[in-house]
Amino acid sequence: MALLPMPAFMGIFAALTNLHLIILYRMIRILNSTKRIVTTIVATATWIAVAAQPNMIFDNDGTEMLLNTYWNGAPLTLAHLDSLTSLAAGSQVATYSICSGSDFVCYPSRYCRYYGDDRGHIDHGGNTALYNNMRTCYDNLLRIEAEGGEFMRSSLHLARRHGMAAMIVYRMNDLHFADAETDCPVMWAEWWLKHPEYHIGDPSLGWHSAGAYDFAHRAVRNRKVNIIGEQLSRYRDDIDWYMLDFMRFFCYFKRGEGKRHTAEMTDMMRQIRRRADRESSRRKQPGRIKLAVRVAPSLAENLEKGIDLREWLEEGLIDLVSVGTHTLIDPAQPIARMRSELGEALNTPLYASTDMMTYTENEPVSEGMMRGFCSAALDQGADGIYLFNYFFNRYVSGHYQLEHGGQVCRTAHPRMLHELGSRQMLEGRNKTYWLSDGKRQYGLRPNTPLPLALKDGERHDVTIYVGDHMDSIRPHEVIVFFRTRGEALLNLSLNGKPMTATRADYPALYDRCRKLAEGEHQYAVTMPADALRHGDNTITITAPAGSTPITLKRVELTLNYGDVETHGYF
Repeated sequence: MALLPMPAFMGIFAALTNLHLIILYRMIRILNSTKRIVTTIVATATWIAVAAQPNMIFDNDGTEMLLNTYWNGAPLTLAHLDSLTSLAAGSQVATYSICSGSDFVCYPSRYCRYYGDDRGHIDHGGNTALYNNMRTCYDNLLRIEAEGGEFMRSSLHLARRHGMAAMIVYRMNDLHFADAETDCPVMWAEWWLKHPEYHIGDPSLGWHSAGAYDFAHRAVRNRKVNIIGEQLSRYRDDIDWYMLDFMRFFCYFKRGEGKRHTAEMTDMMRQIRRRADRESSRRKQPGRIKLAVRVAPSLAENLEKGIDLREWLEEGLIDLVSVGTHTLIDPAQPIARMRSELGEALNTPLYASTDMMTYTENEPVSEGMMRGFCSAALDQGADGIYLFNYFFNRYVSGHYQLEHGGQVCRTAHPRMLHELGSRQMLEGRNKTYWLSDGKRQYGLRPNTPLPLALKDGERHDVTIYVGDHMDSIRPHEVIVFFRTRGEALLNLSLNGKPMTATRADYPALYDRCRKLAEGEHQYAVTMPADALRHGDNTITITAPAGSTPITLKRVELTLNYGDVETHGYF
């Protein structure tokens, strides 16, 4: 299927610079002396150019490239790295990040092995698929070196060459490799195997949590400081930013012990800050290496894991905060509440972190859902967007496709980098606002009332925040999609105005029947377009009299501004 370009005006104006605007202004004056027309056009161009200012961080987790998912298994080359990096160039992406790893890394380290380095003797343990994946990573790291490059350094240099700041991301407790039951020894780190006494040992905290490092041990914290220090030293002249990703994975202490260890975690951060400042003083070009963190979107949840974010900010230990979840995106991320909680302590930019999965780990977020998330976050005070795990592999490898019905796109496309960082650019674009279904990961509590039990005749209110201001354009159709366990067509109203019609064809047309479990039902109703408002929108849900008890699983509010070729896919 041929790719449809984003609207022409967005593609043109997103790339405008001040020089372009000056030239445009002078050309218009020559061609048309009508002052009103000139003023209007220049003002519009200026607004769009300002709205499109770079304020996004694009995260590259590294292994997607090392596994060749972008190029259908072709051997990795420096040209491939350049090709991928260039996808973010000239967009709203200000900073390009590359993940260095955790217990396995993608640079020569004195503390950790390369991804997939079997030392010539570590076998597959019977799991040849995992072994081959790891070896693919290793082989591609060596291929880049054979070309005269180095995977990390080359990626950072390319980011700068394409006009973006360069960032390293380090995962503080990555648990992909913390399970000895994977039956693949090449995936086990030597230090991790040697020190089971440093493992948390509790499998109930989350996936692979039993094998997570327990940061109550000084040896664990020291090892992390040493690895980070090594990277800061090795790449001090290649980076502008260094990010500590605490959300991958959000597990640092035994259950209930995190608050007891905030002092130790803060001391670890002080050490990292000192390391960063020391390496900053040794740079060839002056300038401080700035530190960023990715943490949970509430002070309380961070404290539960030993992270005293307020203290870190007040001490000046960090230069940017990005809040997010583990793998399942929280669409109602409480940015405004986070700003309020931090108050004057928030002396850095606050970013909202995305992810690629929604209700389940196999349900990709659609373009419309990503617009809804970013619009709500930016409107509530986020200074920018951190695009986490936003993989362009299907697009690059030629497997791009629309979902059934042609209205929905769940394949990440580079065109989104030209709009997701600006609430103004998102205005008038097709989007979906929605609520998490309530699934927790590593104790994180999504900002949602779902799932919601509904009994005979009961009435409940569900609030969804809409970032659209709708000053100049309003959606011509507002749709509420909802999913229930148990069959019952609920009565709905939007801000007091009742639904206008049910649409039996919309769930399939808008690809809302994914992962529909046995006993679940998917519905769609249209709402009066004039009932929609900027900010909180109340959807009132009433179970029909005489109905059997049901559970409300999902609620989505879709704004249809027009055809997808002009206003974007849902």
